[in-house]
Amino acid sequence: MKVIIVEDEKPAADRLQQMLADFPDVELLAVADTGEEAAREIDRLRPEVIFLDVQLPDLSGVDLLRLIEHQPQVIFTTAYDTYAVQAFELGAVDYLLKPFSRERLAEALERVRARLAAPENATRKLEQLLSQLAGRPPYLQRIPCRAGQKILILNADQILYFATENKLVFAHLADRRYCINYTLEELQHRLDPERFFRTHRTTIVNLDFVRSIEPWFGGTYRITLRDREGTQLPVSRNAARQLREKLGW
Repeated sequence: MKVIIVEDEKPAADRLQQMLADFPDVELLAVADTGEEAAREIDRLRPEVIFLDVQLPDLSGVDLLRLIEHQPQVIFTTAYDTYAVQAFELGAVDYLLKPFSRERLAEALERVRARLAAPENATRKLEQLLSQLAGRPPYLQRIPCRAGQKILILNADQILYFATENKLVFAHLADRRYCINYTLEELQHRLDPERFFRTHRTTIVNLDFVRSIEPWFGGTYRITLRDREGTQLPVSRNAARQLREKLGW
């Protein structure tokens, strides 16, 4: 069983590494302390299992899973309270509540062995469960994307708008755009609704960058952004009604 540890706290990583040494069928490939390093090592080494800390310095665990191409089996390590952690048992992934015992680790590894015999992609379940763990809407603060061999982290509050083009989704900043691995539907549910608004089936706009809103045609509106080009984006009739209520005009 080939394993990678993703843990930003060195004492916790060292302890887990020592405990895994007691299991002859476990081969530790690498230890990563950031999401960027973990994504690189996971895609390069292609482990069967990763031990994943829920919160990393640069990415959440779910965002890391979304970013990587190779999808291993996942055991979360977490310090969340017992009630929230029980949500993990509803899915196809195990958890370890820090600090955990060798016996609990052995149980988690046994569950993973069973999953390896009948693998499934549980990324969607992981996202739902992590939402329960947080106990609040998991608004995206940072959005990872690939740029060649690099992994870039986009700050959500610097993104002017998201738009689809040829079935791809792009995050538009002031100077350029980046292709990201989210659908608009996912972004609509994971971005802060006080800041981001779905103006059209093809567009989500950061309201902080809206300069003006004006009637267009057929009950639709048009938004002009505060960028250098004065980008204009459509607002559908349904979205226009919701936007009027939201902004109180």
